[in-house]
Amino acid sequence: MATITFGGLATGLDTNTIISQLMALERKPIERLENDKSYLTNRLAAFSELNDKLKALSTAFESMNTADELAAYSATTSTSEYIGISASSSALAGSYEVEVQTLARQQKSITNSSYASKTEGNFGTGTITITTDSGSTDIGYSAGDSLSDIMGAINAANTGDDATGVSASIINDGTGYRLVLTGEDAETDFTAAVVDDGSGTYDLSALSTSQTAQLATIEVDGVTMTSKNNTFSDAIPGVTLTLNKVNVAGEVTRVDVSTDTSAVKAKIDKFVSAYNSIVTFVDDQADASWGKDSSLQAVKRNLQNLLVTKVDGSGDYNYLVDLGFKTDKDTGLISVTSSTIEDAIKNNLEDVEKLFVGESGVTGIAELYMDYVDSATDSVNGIYASRKTSTENNISRIEDNITSIEARLVQREATLRAQFSAMEQLVSSMNSVTSYLSTLYNNN
Repeated sequence: MATITFGGLATGLDTNTIISQLMALERKPIERLENDKSYLTNRLAAFSELNDKLKALSTAFESMNTADELAAYSATTSTSEYIGISASSSALAGSYEVEVQTLARQQKSITNSSYASKTEGNFGTGTITITTDSGSTDIGYSAGDSLSDIMGAINAANTGDDATGVSASIINDGTGYRLVLTGEDAETDFTAAVVDDGSGTYDLSALSTSQTAQLATIEVDGVTMTSKNNTFSDAIPGVTLTLNKVNVAGEVTRVDVSTDTSAVKAKIDKFVSAYNSIVTFVDDQADASWGKDSSLQAVKRNLQNLLVTKVDGSGDYNYLVDLGFKTDKDTGLISVTSSTIEDAIKNNLEDVEKLFVGESGVTGIAELYMDYVDSATDSVNGIYASRKTSTENNISRIEDNITSIEARLVQREATLRAQFSAMEQLVSSMNSVTSYLSTLYNNN
């Protein structure tokens, strides 16, 4: 419960206000400590943000650190009716003619008979022997099993290290339910022999092949290639072909692979954005008391120095300026002339890669920046990390000092109130004596 005090009843002094003013003076050291804490907290937060921005710069270069990461290609076809297409960063620019001759398909075998129910246990005892190039497997079924039970037994045998390579399903063709066996892929040929003892309401009938297995076949620039599925991932380097339909006899589909200029430029633009974010941040700290910190200015200076670093490779581009990079002399921000960089990417991507990625014995721009960022953001000796522990320790000591002073001020305020209370009591006693003497005098 809070204590309510009434000051100055005897003296007429506003003792509560006097004590508050005295305590405000006593709290001045706390205010200074809180200002110190605020400075340290904000300064550490600024270096933490700088640390994050440096890591963002490194992340931007991660997509430019190898030729495959920097490169990007697009692939188009004269028609998507026959082929679906996608290109990876390992593609090679060029034009190709592709003819789809056959689509891959799996062998399918179906029971000759259909059945009224797939769930009723109307079968007797029997065995299905599935034979592939890998060997034979006997799959038994028992009296009272249903068509679904037999399907389950076949699928159970198609698991693990000794899988048969043949799965089962059930269809309804309008006359009833039939069991369908399907090979694993276009290279799986199989036979399925049924032996049924005839003891059930239904006998499991023999199976006939409704569809034979067939490899996918294409011709690329006159060279025939096959696949056990309808996807070709190595027929054209770095390009995945997905077959949709067989070409009309005598027709081919044209495939064009070219550098995706926009995608490559987007990676470079990401570097520009991350770089400018750091420069702007450092400049924005100028008005703060820590804005002139030598480490902040060193970051900006080191980034600027790397901009003009020469890469002594064999390519046509040895400096970033050769690709259209330029620096604003007033702000320090960088930009890239679109026409210059796009022309370089489109017509000489290999040498663009040499500048950013480097080559044997030569370090590229990407690695130079990433090495610097790794050092600057090191978890022990980095710009932020080297300040974090000492700053947090200083903040902790300040908080301890504030707590200690606060406790002392509580006692100090109690002492002041006791002293003023004693004074009030003394004055009150003196007033009582004065009043008594005055009364005696007046009565005489």
